[in-house]
Amino acid sequence: MREYKSNPTPNKPPKEDCGCKNKENDTVTQNFINQERTTYCAELDLAASAVYQAESNFWGIKKIKYRKKCLFIWTEKNYRVVRNVGISIGTSLLQFNESIKETTGNLVKSNKTLADNLKEVLKKLKEAKAKIYELNTAATDLKQCVERDCNCTQWAIITGDWSGCKDKTRDQPTRPSKCENVKEKFEDLFCIPGSITKDIESIYKGAADVVGIQVFSNISSLEEVQKTLYINAKDFDTHLQNTMKKGEGDLKNAQGEYVKQIQEFAKSKATLFNKRSEFEGLFETVSFFCCPDCGCIEDKKCEERLHKCKKKICEICDEVKDTFCGCDDDQSQSTAS
Repeated sequence: MREYKSNPTPNKPPKEDCGCKNKENDTVTQNFINQERTTYCAELDLAASAVYQAESNFWGIKKIKYRKKCLFIWTEKNYRVVRNVGISIGTSLLQFNESIKETTGNLVKSNKTLADNLKEVLKKLKEAKAKIYELNTAATDLKQCVERDCNCTQWAIITGDWSGCKDKTRDQPTRPSKCENVKEKFEDLFCIPGSITKDIESIYKGAADVVGIQVFSNISSLEEVQKTLYINAKDFDTHLQNTMKKGEGDLKNAQGEYVKQIQEFAKSKATLFNKRSEFEGLFETVSFFCCPDCGCIEDKKCEERLHKCKKKICEICDEVKDTFCGCDDDQSQSTAS
């Protein structure tokens, strides 16, 4: 019986008479006790099965509670990760995209202004190039005109250089002082336009190359790249927000399941305690029926034999009072008031 009490399993049920050994088997009282004991033995067996079931339920719910706790913790951790990413990275990315959008717009606008200005410069250079070519053509025509023999006298009179004329001994007119160094000035008129023509060619070619480089840089394509980046960032933030909402719902469900499992665990613990208490009561009752000890009964013929039993019952009443209230009468009255 004692081993059965420590391990009340259905695999080892108590015997029909609970293993009691009594010498008084023939008396009417003993037969009544045996009948009552048999009833309690059957109830003890059922109580043992109930304890076993409550224990299995308790340990099973405890394992489920542990897993629900882990699931709640993991769900909460994942939710925090997504939430933090959404708040920090998602928000920063959107704000960063707004700044990129503004910067890209200003850059594209400035680039367009630069392109228009470069084209205008190239246009002006083209016009200047045409004028310089006209000047160079005029200088060439003037030089050819000067080199003609028919114009030698005019050239000599203007410049004072008669070396190219056939009649070098003729009287040379007096030239005004303002005509000094006229020959060198004409030579500058002949050569400078040619030099300027080469310079304008280099300038025009360089400007055309700059315009080409500016067009090849294709700054306007950044606007399309920025739009694509903005859309992708927006989609990413939307994904984070949706995931965060879903995680919030999952966290709420996990928390609810965990709270529910804690309630079930507390309930199973109370049930196990109650079943063990019932089993303990039945066990002690059967143990008493196995070896009834009524020491309070006095062996008298003509006097009251249960006086001590009555007295012990009264003592039990006093013990019950002290168990639930260990205070004196004055404190009890003040508390009641």
